[in-house]
Amino acid sequence: MDILFKEGSDKKTIQIQPETMKDLAMDEIITRMSSVPDERTILRDLMGKLPVNVEDIRFRQSILRDLLDSSELRESLYDALSMIKTMKDFASVRRASSDNDKALYTLLSDLRSLSAYVETTSYIHEKLSACEIKSEGLIRLRDDLQKITSTQEFADAGEDIKKMLEDLSTVRSAVVGVNFTPDLTISEISAIEFLPYPTRSKYKFADIAAKIGMISAAGQAAQKIGAAQMQAAKQRDPLMASMAPSIEKHLKRHFDSIKQILSRYTRLDTHFITEMYEGFTFYLVSAQFAEKLKSQGYEICIPQIEETEDRTIDIRDVYNIRLALLGTKDIVKNDFLFSDKERLFILTGPNRGGKTILEQGIGIVSLMASLGLFVTASSFRGIPFKNILSHFPIDENFTLNYGRLGEEAKRVKEIVGATNQDTLILFNETYSTTSAVDGLYLSRDLLHILKEKGASVIFNTHIHELARQLSEMNEWEGKSDVVSLVMEIRDNVNTFKVKRSSPDSSSYAKNIAQKYGITYEQMKGSPSISL
Repeated sequence: MDILFKEGSDKKTIQIQPETMKDLAMDEIITRMSSVPDERTILRDLMGKLPVNVEDIRFRQSILRDLLDSSELRESLYDALSMIKTMKDFASVRRASSDNDKALYTLLSDLRSLSAYVETTSYIHEKLSACEIKSEGLIRLRDDLQKITSTQEFADAGEDIKKMLEDLSTVRSAVVGVNFTPDLTISEISAIEFLPYPTRSKYKFADIAAKIGMISAAGQAAQKIGAAQMQAAKQRDPLMASMAPSIEKHLKRHFDSIKQILSRYTRLDTHFITEMYEGFTFYLVSAQFAEKLKSQGYEICIPQIEETEDRTIDIRDVYNIRLALLGTKDIVKNDFLFSDKERLFILTGPNRGGKTILEQGIGIVSLMASLGLFVTASSFRGIPFKNILSHFPIDENFTLNYGRLGEEAKRVKEIVGATNQDTLILFNETYSTTSAVDGLYLSRDLLHILKEKGASVIFNTHIHELARQLSEMNEWEGKSDVVSLVMEIRDNVNTFKVKRSSPDSSSYAKNIAQKYGITYEQMKGSPSISL
Protein backbone atom coordinates (compact mmCIF):
# COMPACT_ATOMS: atom_id res chain seq x y z
CA MET A 1 0.00 0.00 0.00
CA ASP A 2 1.30 3.47 -0.91
CA ILE A 3 0.13 5.75 1.88
CA LEU A 4 0.95 8.85 -0.18
CA PHE A 5 -1.49 8.28 -3.03
CA LYS A 6 -5.17 7.47 -3.36
CA GLU A 7 -6.00 3.91 -4.39
CA GLY A 8 -6.04 3.69 -8.20
CA SER A 9 -3.93 6.85 -8.62
CA ASP A 10 -1.39 7.02 -11.42
CA LYS A 11 0.98 8.56 -8.79
CA LYS A 12 2.21 11.23 -11.18
CA THR A 13 4.29 14.03 -9.65
CA ILE A 14 6.20 17.08 -10.86
CA GLN A 15 9.74 17.52 -9.56
CA ILE A 16 10.43 20.96 -8.13
CA GLN A 17 13.70 22.34 -9.46
CA PRO A 18 16.61 22.55 -6.99
CA GLU A 19 16.88 26.31 -7.56
CA THR A 20 13.31 26.79 -6.39
CA MET A 21 13.81 24.62 -3.31
CA LYS A 22 16.82 26.80 -2.50
CA ASP A 23 14.99 30.08 -3.18
CA LEU A 24 12.17 29.00 -0.86
CA ALA A 25 14.70 28.05 1.86
CA MET A 26 13.17 24.57 2.06
CA ASP A 27 16.35 22.99 3.41
CA GLU A 28 16.29 25.44 6.31
CA ILE A 29 12.63 24.60 6.97
CA ILE A 30 13.19 20.84 6.74
CA THR A 31 16.11 21.12 9.15
CA ARG A 32 13.76 22.73 11.66
CA MET A 33 11.07 20.15 11.04
CA SER A 34 13.25 17.27 12.22
CA SER A 35 16.63 16.71 13.84
CA VAL A 36 16.81 13.10 12.62
CA PRO A 37 19.06 12.75 9.51
CA ASP A 38 17.02 9.90 8.00
CA GLU A 39 13.80 11.89 8.35
CA ARG A 40 15.36 14.96 6.78
CA THR A 41 16.51 12.91 3.79
CA ILE A 42 12.98 11.59 3.26
CA LEU A 43 11.45 15.08 3.57
CA ARG A 44 13.92 16.58 1.09
CA ASP A 45 12.93 13.94 -1.42
CA LEU A 46 9.14 13.96 -0.96
CA MET A 47 8.71 17.71 -0.52
CA GLY A 48 10.23 18.28 -3.92
CA LYS A 49 7.58 16.17 -5.69
CA LEU A 50 4.17 17.79 -6.23
CA PRO A 51 1.23 15.45 -6.94
CA VAL A 52 -0.43 16.14 -10.29
CA ASN A 53 -3.81 14.67 -9.32
CA VAL A 54 -5.95 16.89 -7.07
CA GLU A 55 -7.48 13.79 -5.48
CA ASP A 56 -4.05 12.77 -4.23
CA ILE A 57 -3.74 16.16 -2.50
CA ARG A 58 -7.12 15.67 -0.81
CA PHE A 59 -6.11 12.11 0.13
CA ARG A 60 -3.01 13.41 1.93
CA GLN A 61 -4.89 16.22 3.63
CA SER A 62 -7.39 13.83 5.20
CA ILE A 63 -4.61 11.69 6.70
CA LEU A 64 -2.92 14.80 8.09
CA ARG A 65 -6.22 15.91 9.65
CA ASP A 66 -6.57 12.58 11.46
CA LEU A 67 -3.06 12.95 12.87
CA LEU A 68 -3.66 16.57 13.92
CA ASP A 69 -6.98 15.65 15.55
CA SER A 70 -5.48 12.89 17.73
CA SER A 71 -2.24 13.37 19.65
CA GLU A 72 -2.53 9.76 20.83
CA LEU A 73 -2.61 8.43 17.27
CA ARG A 74 0.15 10.78 16.18
CA GLU A 75 2.49 9.75 19.00
CA SER A 76 1.69 6.03 18.66
CA LEU A 77 2.37 5.96 14.93
CA TYR A 78 5.57 7.96 15.40
CA ASP A 79 6.72 5.22 17.80
CA ALA A 80 5.90 2.71 15.06
CA LEU A 81 8.38 4.44 12.72
CA SER A 82 11.34 2.92 14.57
CA MET A 83 9.67 -0.49 14.36
CA ILE A 84 9.20 -0.15 10.60
CA LYS A 85 12.81 1.03 10.30
CA THR A 86 13.92 -2.18 12.03
CA MET A 87 11.95 -4.17 9.48
CA LYS A 88 13.65 -2.28 6.65
CA ASP A 89 17.05 -3.10 8.14
CA PHE A 90 16.22 -6.79 8.22
CA ALA A 91 14.76 -6.66 4.71
CA SER A 92 18.18 -5.68 3.39
CA VAL A 93 19.59 -9.04 4.47
CA ARG A 94 19.35 -12.02 2.11
CA ARG A 95 16.51 -14.33 3.14
CA ALA A 96 17.11 -18.05 3.59
CA SER A 97 15.06 -19.44 0.72
CA SER A 98 17.12 -22.45 -0.36
CA ASP A 99 17.07 -25.80 1.40
CA ASN A 100 20.82 -25.93 0.85
CA ASP A 101 21.39 -22.70 2.73
CA LYS A 102 22.89 -23.73 6.07
CA ALA A 103 23.93 -20.28 7.32
CA LEU A 104 22.63 -19.98 10.86
CA TYR A 105 23.14 -16.23 10.86
CA THR A 106 20.82 -15.90 7.87
CA LEU A 107 18.16 -17.99 9.59
CA LEU A 108 18.40 -15.95 12.76
CA SER A 109 18.05 -12.82 10.64
CA ASP A 110 14.90 -14.24 9.07
CA LEU A 111 13.57 -15.06 12.51
CA ARG A 112 14.15 -11.50 13.74
CA SER A 113 12.61 -10.12 10.55
CA LEU A 114 9.47 -12.22 10.97
CA SER A 115 9.28 -11.29 14.65
CA ALA A 116 9.54 -7.56 13.80
CA TYR A 117 6.83 -7.94 11.13
CA VAL A 118 4.36 -9.61 13.50
CA GLU A 119 5.04 -7.10 16.27
CA THR A 120 4.83 -4.03 14.02
CA THR A 121 1.71 -5.16 12.15
CA SER A 122 -0.11 -5.94 15.40
CA TYR A 123 0.95 -2.64 16.97
CA ILE A 124 -0.16 -0.41 14.09
CA HIS A 125 -3.48 -2.26 13.75
CA GLU A 126 -4.10 -1.90 17.48
CA LYS A 127 -3.42 1.84 17.49
CA LEU A 128 -5.53 2.54 14.37
CA SER A 129 -8.42 0.53 15.83
CA ALA A 130 -8.27 2.39 19.14
CA CYS A 131 -8.70 5.87 17.61
CA GLU A 132 -11.46 7.52 15.61
CA ILE A 133 -10.14 7.96 12.08
CA LYS A 134 -11.92 9.49 9.10
CA SER A 135 -9.36 9.49 6.31
CA GLU A 136 -9.68 7.07 3.43
CA GLY A 137 -5.99 6.17 3.67
CA LEU A 138 -5.88 5.24 7.36
CA ILE A 139 -9.24 3.45 7.24
CA ARG A 140 -8.03 1.34 4.32
CA LEU A 141 -4.78 0.62 6.14
CA ARG A 142 -6.65 -0.39 9.29
CA ASP A 143 -8.95 -2.70 7.34
CA ASP A 144 -6.06 -4.29 5.45
CA LEU A 145 -4.22 -4.91 8.71
CA GLN A 146 -7.37 -6.39 10.19
CA LYS A 147 -7.49 -8.94 7.36
CA ILE A 148 -3.84 -9.84 7.95
CA THR A 149 -3.89 -10.09 11.74
CA SER A 150 -7.13 -12.10 11.82
CA THR A 151 -5.72 -14.98 9.76
CA GLN A 152 -4.71 -18.24 11.39
CA GLU A 153 -1.35 -18.03 9.64
CA PHE A 154 -0.56 -14.73 11.37
CA ALA A 155 -1.63 -16.08 14.76
CA ASP A 156 0.47 -19.21 14.28
CA ALA A 157 3.48 -17.10 13.30
CA GLY A 158 3.26 -15.20 16.57
CA GLU A 159 3.11 -18.40 18.63
CA ASP A 160 5.94 -20.05 16.72
CA ILE A 161 8.18 -17.01 17.07
CA LYS A 162 7.54 -16.92 20.80
CA LYS A 163 8.52 -20.60 21.19
CA MET A 164 11.65 -20.28 19.04
CA LEU A 165 12.88 -17.20 20.89
CA GLU A 166 12.29 -18.88 24.26
CA ASP A 167 14.28 -21.89 23.10
CA LEU A 168 17.17 -19.80 21.79
CA SER A 169 17.22 -17.59 24.89
CA THR A 170 18.53 -20.47 27.02
CA VAL A 171 22.01 -19.51 25.78
CA ARG A 172 22.92 -16.36 27.71
CA SER A 173 26.73 -16.37 27.64
CA ALA A 174 29.89 -18.23 26.64
CA VAL A 175 33.26 -18.83 28.27
CA VAL A 176 35.96 -18.65 25.59
CA GLY A 177 39.53 -19.88 25.53
CA VAL A 178 41.67 -18.03 22.97
CA ASN A 179 45.19 -18.90 21.84
CA PHE A 180 47.33 -16.05 20.42
CA THR A 181 50.43 -15.86 18.26
CA PRO A 182 53.34 -13.69 19.46
CA ASP A 183 51.93 -10.71 17.51
CA LEU A 184 48.58 -11.10 19.31
CA THR A 185 46.61 -12.47 16.36
CA ILE A 186 44.22 -15.30 17.13
CA SER A 187 45.58 -18.75 16.30
CA GLU A 188 42.59 -20.77 17.54
CA ILE A 189 39.61 -20.92 19.85
CA SER A 190 40.55 -23.68 22.26
CA ALA A 191 37.30 -24.06 24.18
CA ILE A 192 33.78 -22.67 24.29
CA GLU A 193 31.37 -23.43 27.11
CA PHE A 194 27.83 -22.10 26.67
CA LEU A 195 25.96 -21.13 29.83
CA PRO A 196 22.28 -20.37 30.58
CA TYR A 197 23.15 -17.25 32.58
CA PRO A 198 25.22 -14.06 32.01
CA THR A 199 28.84 -14.10 33.14
CA ARG A 200 31.18 -11.47 34.51
CA SER A 201 34.75 -11.17 33.32
CA LYS A 202 37.15 -11.67 36.25
CA TYR A 203 40.09 -10.25 34.33
CA LYS A 204 38.10 -7.81 32.20
CA PHE A 205 39.41 -9.46 29.07
CA ALA A 206 36.86 -7.62 26.95
CA ASP A 207 38.25 -4.25 28.00
CA ILE A 208 41.81 -5.31 27.26
CA ALA A 209 40.91 -6.84 23.92
CA ALA A 210 38.94 -3.79 22.90
CA LYS A 211 41.95 -1.59 23.53
CA ILE A 212 44.08 -3.58 21.13
CA GLY A 213 41.29 -3.56 18.54
CA MET A 214 40.42 -7.26 18.47
CA ILE A 215 36.74 -7.14 19.35
CA SER A 216 35.79 -3.47 19.37
CA ALA A 217 34.11 -3.79 15.98
CA ALA A 218 32.13 -6.79 17.18
CA GLY A 219 31.12 -4.96 20.34
CA GLN A 220 29.86 -2.00 18.34
CA ALA A 221 27.99 -4.26 15.96
CA ALA A 222 26.32 -6.09 18.82
CA GLN A 223 24.64 -2.86 19.83
CA LYS A 224 22.96 -2.52 16.48
CA ILE A 225 19.62 -4.05 15.63
CA GLY A 226 20.18 -5.14 12.06
CA ALA A 227 21.45 -8.62 11.28
CA ALA A 228 23.35 -7.18 8.34
CA GLN A 229 25.63 -5.32 10.71
CA MET A 230 26.14 -8.50 12.77
CA GLN A 231 27.11 -10.44 9.66
CA ALA A 232 29.54 -7.70 8.65
CA ALA A 233 31.11 -7.74 12.11
CA LYS A 234 31.46 -11.50 11.88
CA GLN A 235 33.36 -11.18 8.63
CA ARG A 236 35.78 -8.43 9.67
CA ASP A 237 36.45 -9.33 13.31
CA PRO A 238 38.90 -12.23 13.87
CA LEU A 239 37.46 -13.29 17.24
CA MET A 240 33.91 -13.47 15.92
CA ALA A 241 35.07 -15.27 12.80
CA SER A 242 36.89 -17.86 14.90
CA MET A 243 33.97 -18.36 17.29
CA ALA A 244 31.30 -18.64 14.59
CA PRO A 245 31.82 -22.36 13.73
CA SER A 246 31.59 -23.33 17.40
CA ILE A 247 28.48 -21.19 17.91
CA GLU A 248 26.81 -22.66 14.85
CA LYS A 249 27.73 -26.20 15.96
CA HIS A 250 26.23 -25.63 19.39
CA LEU A 251 23.05 -24.16 17.95
CA LYS A 252 22.84 -26.74 15.17
CA ARG A 253 20.04 -28.54 16.94
CA HIS A 254 17.88 -25.44 16.44
CA PHE A 255 18.65 -25.08 12.75
CA ASP A 256 16.23 -27.59 11.23
CA SER A 257 13.32 -26.60 13.46
CA ILE A 258 13.84 -22.86 12.77
CA LYS A 259 14.09 -23.43 9.03
CA GLN A 260 11.03 -25.69 8.99
CA ILE A 261 8.94 -23.17 10.90
CA LEU A 262 10.09 -20.17 8.87
CA SER A 263 9.24 -21.96 5.62
CA ARG A 264 5.57 -21.81 6.63
CA TYR A 265 5.57 -18.03 6.46
CA THR A 266 7.37 -17.27 3.21
CA ARG A 267 4.13 -15.92 1.77
CA LEU A 268 3.78 -13.19 4.39
CA ASP A 269 4.30 -9.85 2.62
CA THR A 270 6.49 -7.74 4.91
CA HIS A 271 6.88 -5.15 2.11
CA PHE A 272 3.30 -4.12 2.82
CA ILE A 273 4.58 -2.41 5.98
CA THR A 274 8.10 -1.36 5.00
CA GLU A 275 6.95 0.45 1.85
CA MET A 276 4.97 2.86 4.05
CA TYR A 277 8.02 4.07 5.98
CA GLU A 278 8.70 7.15 3.86
CA GLY A 279 5.01 8.09 3.71
CA PHE A 280 4.50 7.73 7.46
CA THR A 281 7.62 9.84 8.06
CA PHE A 282 6.26 12.55 5.72
CA TYR A 283 2.93 12.76 7.56
CA LEU A 284 4.09 12.33 11.14
CA VAL A 285 7.00 14.78 11.03
CA SER A 286 4.75 17.34 9.30
CA ALA A 287 1.98 16.84 11.86
CA GLN A 288 4.38 17.21 14.78
CA PHE A 289 5.82 20.35 13.22
CA ALA A 290 2.33 21.79 12.74
CA GLU A 291 1.46 21.13 16.37
CA LYS A 292 4.67 22.78 17.50
CA LEU A 293 3.84 25.94 15.54
CA LYS A 294 0.30 25.99 16.95
CA SER A 295 1.57 25.54 20.50
CA GLN A 296 3.79 28.59 20.00
CA GLY A 297 0.79 30.68 18.94
CA TYR A 298 1.31 30.67 15.16
CA GLU A 299 -1.75 30.30 12.95
CA ILE A 300 -1.96 27.43 10.46
CA CYS A 301 -4.70 25.82 8.40
CA ILE A 302 -5.29 22.96 5.99
CA PRO A 303 -6.23 24.37 2.55
CA GLN A 304 -9.75 24.05 1.23
CA ILE A 305 -9.32 22.37 -2.14
CA GLU A 306 -12.10 23.50 -4.44
CA GLU A 307 -12.34 24.41 -8.09
CA THR A 308 -13.87 27.70 -9.24
CA GLU A 309 -14.74 28.98 -12.70
CA ASP A 310 -12.02 31.63 -12.64
CA ARG A 311 -9.38 29.33 -11.02
CA THR A 312 -9.24 31.43 -7.87
CA ILE A 313 -6.57 30.86 -5.26
CA ASP A 314 -7.54 32.95 -2.25
CA ILE A 315 -5.01 33.09 0.62
CA ARG A 316 -5.88 35.03 3.77
CA ASP A 317 -3.47 36.20 6.48
CA VAL A 318 -0.48 34.58 4.84
CA TYR A 319 2.94 34.91 6.46
CA ASN A 320 6.40 33.52 5.85
CA ILE A 321 7.04 30.45 8.03
CA ARG A 322 10.67 31.49 8.39
CA LEU A 323 9.54 34.39 10.60
CA ALA A 324 7.93 31.86 12.93
CA LEU A 325 11.10 29.76 12.95
CA LEU A 326 12.98 32.87 14.09
CA GLY A 327 10.49 33.31 16.94
CA THR A 328 9.12 36.57 15.53
CA LYS A 329 6.08 37.86 17.40
CA ASP A 330 3.28 40.06 15.99
CA ILE A 331 4.02 39.00 12.42
CA VAL A 332 2.40 41.25 9.80
CA LYS A 333 0.10 39.13 7.60
CA ASN A 334 -1.27 39.79 4.14
CA ASP A 335 -4.05 38.57 1.85
CA PHE A 336 -3.28 37.46 -1.68
CA LEU A 337 -5.62 36.47 -4.51
CA PHE A 338 -4.91 34.85 -7.87
CA SER A 339 -7.66 34.56 -10.49
CA ASP A 340 -8.01 34.36 -14.25
CA LYS A 341 -8.53 38.12 -14.25
CA GLU A 342 -5.46 38.91 -12.13
CA ARG A 343 -2.48 36.56 -12.20
CA LEU A 344 0.51 38.81 -12.92
CA PHE A 345 1.71 41.10 -10.15
CA ILE A 346 4.55 43.62 -10.28
CA LEU A 347 5.71 44.13 -6.70
CA THR A 348 7.70 47.22 -5.77
CA GLY A 349 8.63 48.92 -2.52
CA PRO A 350 11.52 50.13 -0.38
CA ASN A 351 14.55 48.09 0.57
CA ARG A 352 13.82 45.96 3.64
CA GLY A 353 10.15 46.73 3.18
CA GLY A 354 9.12 43.07 3.14
CA LYS A 355 8.92 42.34 -0.61
CA THR A 356 11.09 39.22 -0.62
CA ILE A 357 9.69 37.91 2.67
CA LEU A 358 6.13 38.21 1.29
CA GLU A 359 6.99 36.69 -2.08
CA GLN A 360 8.91 33.80 -0.55
CA GLY A 361 6.12 33.24 1.99
CA ILE A 362 3.53 32.90 -0.78
CA GLY A 363 5.85 30.45 -2.55
CA ILE A 364 6.27 28.30 0.58
CA VAL A 365 2.52 28.29 1.26
CA SER A 366 1.84 27.33 -2.36
CA LEU A 367 4.35 24.48 -2.16
CA MET A 368 2.94 23.15 1.13
CA ALA A 369 -0.61 23.31 -0.23
CA SER A 370 0.39 21.41 -3.37
CA LEU A 371 1.95 18.69 -1.20
CA GLY A 372 -1.25 18.19 0.78
CA LEU A 373 0.17 19.73 3.97
CA PHE A 374 -0.82 22.59 6.27
CA VAL A 375 -0.04 26.21 5.38
CA THR A 376 0.85 29.30 7.39
CA ALA A 377 -2.33 31.29 6.78
CA SER A 378 -5.81 31.60 8.28
CA SER A 379 -7.36 30.15 5.10
CA PHE A 380 -6.40 28.89 1.66
CA ARG A 381 -9.10 28.22 -0.92
CA GLY A 382 -8.61 26.95 -4.47
CA ILE A 383 -6.75 24.35 -6.52
CA PRO A 384 -3.03 24.47 -5.65
CA PHE A 385 -0.42 25.08 -8.32
CA LYS A 386 1.00 22.01 -10.05
CA ASN A 387 4.44 23.54 -10.40
CA ILE A 388 6.42 26.36 -8.80
CA LEU A 389 9.39 28.04 -10.48
CA SER A 390 11.58 30.86 -9.24
CA HIS A 391 14.43 33.18 -10.10
CA PHE A 392 16.13 34.83 -7.13
CA PRO A 393 19.50 36.65 -7.10
CA ILE A 394 22.25 34.44 -8.48
CA ASP A 395 25.26 33.33 -6.48
CA GLU A 396 28.24 35.12 -8.01
CA ASN A 397 30.17 31.82 -7.94
CA PHE A 398 27.85 30.46 -10.64
CA THR A 399 28.29 33.32 -13.09
CA LEU A 400 31.84 32.67 -14.26
CA ASN A 401 30.89 31.08 -17.59
CA TYR A 402 28.23 33.50 -18.83
CA GLY A 403 28.38 36.51 -16.52
CA ARG A 404 25.43 37.35 -14.27
CA LEU A 405 23.14 38.66 -17.01
CA GLY A 406 23.97 35.64 -19.18
CA GLU A 407 23.12 33.26 -16.35
CA GLU A 408 19.87 35.13 -15.71
CA ALA A 409 18.91 34.91 -19.38
CA LYS A 410 19.69 31.19 -19.47
CA ARG A 411 17.62 30.54 -16.36
CA VAL A 412 14.71 32.70 -17.56
CA LYS A 413 14.56 30.78 -20.84
CA GLU A 414 14.35 27.49 -18.91
CA ILE A 415 11.59 28.87 -16.70
CA VAL A 416 9.49 30.06 -19.66
CA GLY A 417 9.90 26.67 -21.34
CA ALA A 418 8.60 24.85 -18.24
CA THR A 419 5.62 27.18 -17.70
CA ASN A 420 1.89 26.62 -18.23
CA GLN A 421 -1.31 28.02 -16.73
CA ASP A 422 -0.94 25.84 -13.61
CA THR A 423 2.45 27.31 -12.74
CA LEU A 424 3.43 29.89 -10.14
CA ILE A 425 6.61 31.83 -10.95
CA LEU A 426 8.47 34.01 -8.45
CA PHE A 427 10.94 36.58 -9.78
CA ASN A 428 13.12 38.49 -7.34
CA GLU A 429 15.12 41.41 -8.79
CA THR A 430 15.54 39.68 -12.15
CA TYR A 431 17.58 41.83 -14.58
CA SER A 432 18.56 44.16 -11.75
CA THR A 433 22.24 44.03 -12.67
CA THR A 434 21.76 45.57 -16.10
CA SER A 435 20.89 49.18 -16.89
CA ALA A 436 17.43 50.50 -16.12
CA VAL A 437 16.65 50.80 -19.84
CA ASP A 438 17.82 47.27 -20.63
CA GLY A 439 16.13 45.86 -17.52
CA LEU A 440 12.83 47.46 -18.52
CA TYR A 441 13.06 46.07 -22.05
CA LEU A 442 13.90 42.53 -20.90
CA SER A 443 11.27 42.55 -18.15
CA ARG A 444 8.52 43.64 -20.53
CA ASP A 445 9.30 40.82 -22.95
CA LEU A 446 9.31 38.31 -20.09
CA LEU A 447 5.94 39.44 -18.74
CA HIS A 448 4.56 39.51 -22.27
CA ILE A 449 5.19 35.81 -22.94
CA LEU A 450 4.07 34.78 -19.44
CA LYS A 451 0.81 36.69 -19.87
CA GLU A 452 0.13 34.73 -23.05
CA LYS A 453 0.92 31.44 -21.28
CA GLY A 454 -1.53 32.23 -18.49
CA ALA A 455 1.02 31.72 -15.71
CA SER A 456 0.71 33.18 -12.21
CA VAL A 457 3.60 35.57 -11.57
CA ILE A 458 4.97 37.73 -8.78
CA PHE A 459 7.61 40.02 -10.27
CA ASN A 460 9.52 41.67 -7.41
CA THR A 461 11.54 44.54 -8.88
CA HIS A 462 13.11 47.97 -8.43
CA ILE A 463 12.31 48.86 -12.04
CA HIS A 464 9.42 51.13 -11.12
CA GLU A 465 8.88 52.27 -14.68
CA LEU A 466 7.68 48.75 -15.48
CA ALA A 467 4.68 49.15 -13.17
CA ARG A 468 3.80 52.48 -14.79
CA GLN A 469 3.16 50.79 -18.14
CA LEU A 470 0.21 48.66 -17.02
CA SER A 471 -2.27 50.07 -19.53
CA GLU A 472 -0.02 49.11 -22.42
CA MET A 473 0.82 45.68 -21.02
CA ASN A 474 -2.83 44.90 -20.39
CA GLU A 475 -3.47 45.24 -24.13
CA TRP A 476 -1.31 42.17 -24.73
CA GLU A 477 -2.93 38.83 -25.46
CA GLY A 478 -3.90 36.83 -22.39
CA LYS A 479 -6.80 36.73 -19.92
CA SER A 480 -5.01 38.16 -16.93
CA ASP A 481 -4.33 41.81 -16.24
CA VAL A 482 -0.96 42.94 -14.94
CA VAL A 483 -1.42 44.48 -11.47
CA SER A 484 0.88 46.85 -9.59
CA LEU A 485 1.41 46.13 -5.89
CA VAL A 486 3.58 48.06 -3.46
CA MET A 487 4.79 47.48 0.08
CA GLU A 488 3.17 50.23 2.07
CA ILE A 489 4.98 53.08 3.81
CA ARG A 490 2.99 55.09 6.33
CA ASP A 491 4.49 58.15 7.99
CA ASN A 492 7.85 57.13 6.55
CA VAL A 493 7.65 53.76 8.33
CA ASN A 494 7.49 50.39 6.60
CA THR A 495 4.23 48.64 7.52
CA PHE A 496 5.06 45.39 5.67
CA LYS A 497 1.52 45.42 4.28
CA VAL A 498 0.95 45.03 0.55
CA LYS A 499 -1.48 47.27 -1.28
CA ARG A 500 -2.61 48.04 -4.84
CA SER A 501 -0.87 51.17 -6.04
CA SER A 502 1.53 52.58 -8.56
CA PRO A 503 5.11 52.74 -7.29
CA ASP A 504 6.19 55.97 -5.61
CA SER A 505 9.94 56.22 -6.16
CA SER A 506 10.26 59.52 -4.32
CA SER A 507 8.66 58.15 -1.15
CA TYR A 508 10.98 55.13 -1.21
CA ALA A 509 14.04 57.33 -1.63
CA LYS A 510 12.84 59.73 1.06
CA ASN A 511 12.23 56.80 3.42
CA ILE A 512 15.78 55.51 2.95
CA ALA A 513 17.30 59.00 3.13
CA GLN A 514 15.57 59.82 6.41
CA LYS A 515 16.51 56.43 7.87
CA TYR A 516 20.21 57.09 7.26
CA GLY A 517 20.12 60.84 7.89
CA ILE A 518 21.03 61.98 4.41
CA THR A 519 18.14 64.27 3.49
CA TYR A 520 19.10 67.87 2.68
CA GLU A 521 17.57 69.10 5.94
CA GLN A 522 19.31 66.44 8.03
CA MET A 523 22.70 66.99 6.46
CA LYS A 524 22.41 70.79 6.64
CA GLY A 525 21.67 70.63 10.34
CA SER A 526 24.46 68.17 11.10
CA PRO A 527 27.70 69.44 12.59
CA SER A 528 30.78 69.46 10.38
CA ILE A 529 33.13 66.52 10.79
CA SER A 530 36.87 66.88 10.30
CA LEU A 531 38.37 64.08 8.24
